[in-house]
Formats: sequence, structure tokens, C-alpha cells
Amino acid sequence: MNEYLSSKMDVFSGDKGLFAIYDISTKLERSGQKIIHMEIGKPDFDTPKAIKKAGIQAIEEGVVQYAPPGGIFELKEAITDWTQRKYGLEYDPESELLITVGASEAIHLVWSGLLDHDEEVMIPSPYYGSYVYQVVSADAKYVEVPVLKDGDIRYDIAEFEARITDKTKILLINSPNNPTGYVMSDEEMQAVADFAIKHDLIVVSDECYDHFVFDGEFKSIATLPGMKERTLVVNSTSKTFSMTGWRVGYILGDAGIIGTLQNIHEHLAICPTSFAQQGSIVAYKQELPETKVMVDEYRKRREYIIGALDKIEKLSFYEPQGAFYVFIDVSKTGQSGADFCLGLLNKKGVATASGESFGKQWVDYIRISYCCSMDDIQKAMELIQEYIDEIEKLQ
Repeated sequence: MNEYLSSKMDVFSGDKGLFAIYDISTKLERSGQKIIHMEIGKPDFDTPKAIKKAGIQAIEEGVVQYAPPGGIFELKEAITDWTQRKYGLEYDPESELLITVGASEAIHLVWSGLLDHDEEVMIPSPYYGSYVYQVVSADAKYVEVPVLKDGDIRYDIAEFEARITDKTKILLINSPNNPTGYVMSDEEMQAVADFAIKHDLIVVSDECYDHFVFDGEFKSIATLPGMKERTLVVNSTSKTFSMTGWRVGYILGDAGIIGTLQNIHEHLAICPTSFAQQGSIVAYKQELPETKVMVDEYRKRREYIIGALDKIEKLSFYEPQGAFYVFIDVSKTGQSGADFCLGLLNKKGVATASGESFGKQWVDYIRISYCCSMDDIQKAMELIQEYIDEIEKLQ
């Protein structure tokens, strides 16, 4: 029955993305094999107790029906207050904020609401793979701008200038970045802002990892002169508060755009989950000690994993400054990223993500997530070394 599928679905053909590997690893797990999960960014921390308590209380009190489509006002107010405290950015909770079913829906709404047929989004590469699938689903096009070269990451505006066309409408940035952990410098962010203003582009800033910066401080491009009005900030409770299954995200931006995106959202999802929003209110209103514990632990894991990877001669990587990922070049092992990923999973029980999930040119890479315990990370590093040693013996 494939002849009935839209040609837009060709982009999914043969997809071996993050959740394809996750499906394989969980099947192996069900068969009794021990798996160390480093393939997706699923925090191993529990949601903070106060958030869970608020969500459970909401269910017990009958807060289980439809919520306002744009989100519960108390949550919207809590988020705009939080944004003002942290970044000095002021937004009207009523008209300049939309609560969504996770950040993924938020980004889907942006592409659906802003892009016409064949209009383009510029996306620095490597990138989170879902971006491009959603662009194609919106009947638009994406243009990759490589920022990783020779083991270093740099936002070279000349590369952006070389790829812009009269159909370019949006520039997406993601800092801290998934999959590299790269954090844009102030100079790069200003250069990107100047480029966006020069070409009258909307900037979509995916800030889901804003809480996880280990070198320096997070900065939102929306804080730069002339950028708040042309930036749509996307964020989520998922990573900051370890709430990936709660599915609460949001978009901050121009009231006219937000209103249109809410219209789409109402017909797509109707509303975000009511009791999940009640829990999220606590996340943004209270200073939760668990969040600092999480950041401190991720920092320790990062330091360990960098040291361990440095000792594995066949691997090279960009040292992450934020998020909780490492993007690793495995080409010196003689295997592609996809082959290395599957071999490591099947032979050693370590699940990682193939680099092609983050752009088709990254065939020599894998991404590992350090969202697992230190014990698992230490064991995984040993198993990766063992796997490479076994490859060498066969060559």
C-alpha cells in the first residue's frame, strides 16, 4: 500500500534514526541482554518530587479534562517570570507565549505556520534530526550549513552567505547543541544576529539545553539588540526538570505569530495535558534543589567521559561545553558510524546513535549521551575500547 503514501515521506525511507536504535536496544533488553543506554537523551534522574506531587494532586482533584488551548495562564505567567529573571527578557504571558506538547510540537508548529511551499530553513549541521523531517513534512526545504570541520566547530558567516537564496525565510540555531554539546560564542551569536537582520530572517532558537552549560554561561540570541522581535524561542521542561515523558514545551515570540501558531496547535493537539501543566507550574515557580544536583552530576560525567575518550586512540571528538552529548569520529577504526553503532550494540551491549541521524554527511560519527549512571559510563568506556581492540584484530 506504499503507493498511497505522500512523496514527502521519502525522507523517512531507510531511516535509522535515534528511536530506531532505541527500538533495537529495547528488544535486546527484553530478550535478557544487559544494555547500557547512551543512544537517546533520556535523563536517568527522576522528576523532582515537588513537580510529581503537584501533578498527582491535580489528577486526584479531577484536573483531567481539557485545558485552555494556549496553556494554563498560571503556567504561562510562571514561565515568563522565569524568563525575565534568568535572561532579562520580558514577554506578555497572554499573547507572546504558547504552551505546546513538548518542544517537538513547538518546532513543528513553526514550520507549519511560517513556511510556504519550497521556502527554506537554514540549519547549522550537525543538527537534531527531527528538524529536517518536520521541515519536509511542512512541504518546505532545509539547507544544511556545516559548522563542524576538521574536529573544530565554528559558525563561519561566509558559509551562511554562500547558501542563502531568495527562498530562505528562517535560520535555526540550537545552543547548547545536540549532538555536539557546542555552545555558541558571543561573537558568533552576534554575527548570526547581524546576518539575520541583514537578510530579514526569522530566527528559531532551540534552547532546550539552556540549563546545561559547563564552560561559560548560556546566552539567548533574543537578548541581542533587534533580535527579540524576530526570534522565536523554543524550550521545554524535558531536560531541565527531567520531565521527558510529561511533554510540556513552549514558544516565546511575536504576538501575531504566536496567535497563528496557536490556531494550528488547537486543531493539531487541542491543548497540552492539564495535569502535566500543573506539575510544570511548580518547576518554574520554585527553586528546586534537584536541578542543581542534576547539573553537577552531568558536569562530573562530562569530565570523566572526556578523560576516558582521550585515552582511546582510534576516536576523536569535539569537547562539549554544554548539553549532555559527545559527537565522536570513529573513522580511524575502519568502520562507518552506523556499522560501529550496530556492532557495539550487538557485541557489547552499548547503545549509541549513528552520526547520520544528525545529517547525512556525518557517516563517520556516532553520538553518545551521558544520561546514564557513572557506573554505566565507566563500563561503557571499557566496552568501547574492547570493541575497538576486537576490530583491529580482524583487520
